Amino acid sequence: MRRKLYLVNEVGSTFYFDYVHNCIIEELDGFGFEFEIDYEDFDARFVETKRKIPQRTIDLTLVFIDGYNGFTRWREFLTKSKELRLFYETTAGKKYCYVNIKSSSKAQLESGVLKSQVKIDCLSLWLVNKSAHIDVTDSGGGKIYTYDYPYVYSVSFNGKVTVVNDSPRKVPLLIKLYGNCYNPRVIIRQNGVDVQTLRLIVDERDEPLIVISSDPINQYIKLVYGGEEIDYYDKQDFSCENFLFLPPGESEIFFDPGVREEATCEISFREEYIAH
Repeated sequence: MRRKLYLVNEVGSTFYFDYVHNCIIEELDGFGFEFEIDYEDFDARFVETKRKIPQRTIDLTLVFIDGYNGFTRWREFLTKSKELRLFYETTAGKKYCYVNIKSSSKAQLESGVLKSQVKIDCLSLWLVNKSAHIDVTDSGGGKIYTYDYPYVYSVSFNGKVTVVNDSPRKVPLLIKLYGNCYNPRVIIRQNGVDVQTLRLIVDERDEPLIVISSDPINQYIKLVYGGEEIDYYDKQDFSCENFLFLPPGESEIFFDPGVREEATCEISFREEYIAH
């Protein structure tokens, strides 16, 4: 498989770098990785004290085979795009990262071809999307309340799924809970040990959607019902972690909606890699 490199914006429009689309890459640099590492000196023996991944910059030279028309097409694509993802495909797989185009020079036309030196700021590590789906059905048993509740509560009603995070870092989860629930829980377990727990103190009987985002730059809990969004940040059980991060390796994720009714938990995450 030949290497493929292309940009996709927030609405799905794509800019390809290949002969078919009259724009090829002549030079490319910045696809490796580096760490910023701090050490402490113990009599000429050095012990690592801090490791940081600095922001990466990718430098490339674009060759527009159709000259000014190609550069105009490139400029208009960037002008209309608010968010960009750079995709990189090889035989090793497909990954992407969020980027900004920092600069793009415009050289003189030579033999009908125009070249541009481009600098790309990377806003994330290389990412791979993954997801999991937990469906739970009536398990029987549980406590039946005599007052006016439209469903039956149960502490034993739960489901689970096994997921694998192949990246070397823990990654934030996006969790969506569908259906009725009573103090629902989502638990991450590794090697038989509970490592993180989400628990909400809610009593929902109108089958809403509850969304929990653990992304550090976009962290929230909200309820979506009838086209409206309601902030549910204060519905947390603050004795639990609630904003869950999936550790590296294999984990079991448990979902307990707290009721004996069908319910669904959708989980999505992005594995992170320092290089392709």
